[in-house]
Amino acid sequence: MIGVEVTGGLKKDRELADEIVWWCMETLMPRHRVMNIDVKLTKTFEGGAEGFCYQGDDDRDFIIEIDHRLSRMKSKEDFIECIMHEMVHVWQGATGRIKDRVRGGYKKLWKCKDGKYRNYLKTEYMKQPWEIQAYKMQGPLAEAFMKEIKG
Repeated sequence: MIGVEVTGGLKKDRELADEIVWWCMETLMPRHRVMNIDVKLTKTFEGGAEGFCYQGDDDRDFIIEIDHRLSRMKSKEDFIECIMHEMVHVWQGATGRIKDRVRGGYKKLWKCKDGKYRNYLKTEYMKQPWEIQAYKMQGPLAEAFMKEIKG
């Protein structure tokens, strides 16, 4: 069973976020049947980002935090793109492309590689492979979503 819960922010933003998450589930992960995604519209700018995504206690639990002011401070399109970006991270985690490894010290694994020749945790944000992929995918996904909901 797939569970999606959106909390915080304005009702219209919660409804839009819910619609985006379900659309991404159908588009990126149509075969996944067991997953929980908790979207929190909160204050993330203070943490240095528009949004965050991380896994919960279970490999099938994901938490997305998006700054609730994003749609008003920037635009609705930026809000959509931000959620798309974080949903790419959910997809990466759900499909095993990215993993957090705690055993033997915390490491980020990308496609089962622990950065033997490269410590991904010390890699500049915009050069981390999972961020490169998320930034590359967020625009086309947002465009397809907006085209589909307007059509």
